[in-house]
Amino acid sequence: MANFQITPRAAFVESNELNFRSLYLFHTPLGSNQNQSGIIDSNVTTGLGATVVNNWPICDGPSTGATIVARAQGLHIYAGNWQNTFSITFEVERFKGSTLQVMGISVEEGEWAIVGGTGQFAMATGVIYKKFHEQRSDGNIIELTVHGFCPMLKGSQSLPTKVGPWGGNGGSDKDIVKAPRRLESITVSRGTIIDSIKFSYVDQAGQKRTVGPWGGSGGKQNTFVLGTSEFVKEVSGTFGLYGRDNHNIITSLKFVTNVKTYGPFGQAKGTTFTIPVVELSRQMSSC
Repeated sequence: MANFQITPRAAFVESNELNFRSLYLFHTPLGSNQNQSGIIDSNVTTGLGATVVNNWPICDGPSTGATIVARAQGLHIYAGNWQNTFSITFEVERFKGSTLQVMGISVEEGEWAIVGGTGQFAMATGVIYKKFHEQRSDGNIIELTVHGFCPMLKGSQSLPTKVGPWGGNGGSDKDIVKAPRRLESITVSRGTIIDSIKFSYVDQAGQKRTVGPWGGSGGKQNTFVLGTSEFVKEVSGTFGLYGRDNHNIITSLKFVTNVKTYGPFGQAKGTTFTIPVVELSRQMSSC
């Protein structure tokens, strides 16, 4: 499963740090799934100048059914080594349309340089590390690790970051599909335990969205609305065993913002936990 982690860093300018791991590039020069094509032959005397255009898919896993999250689109030219120049164009919803501009030699090993970017990665710099993963009859699969930085431009939004997951192996994953700009409200339904949670937020396009409730259908609803400059700094609570089957559940939740504390909701019984939210810009509101 692909892992995208972005952490704000303050240096000479405030920036986002990009850490993208477990990405797999499918380099397939042969067969029915060929994803590159030669357009210029090499010089017969020097052997130089062969030019190939590529549209390599980058997936969140090495298997055939893995999801395409981006494509490496551009060309590579033979000049003693294969010189690669291309854009990584993201298709995954979270970064859709944003690009990383990449240059470097070879496909199978070494490093590529990130020399620019657009969209959420505007003015990015960094390195892409390559590790050979698998040789196949029609090509090979290369594991990519992206490490870079992009400045937070004036008026731009900080990128969302994710923490977790925590808990057991049951249940199903829940997530939002539109990147958030600002968290507006949180609703916690609770009785003696936390039954469910839902929230509303404004996405990057300015549209208000409501997500949830995630969890059960019982409990009393408690809703709090955040101010326009208010953002969550910490989420804490308690968890413990509940019911005849001794399910491990959350018994209470508390939210700390830059303005006040909301909760605890539920009954603060069991083992305590605290999740500090990474320091992000207020527009993020820790969604």
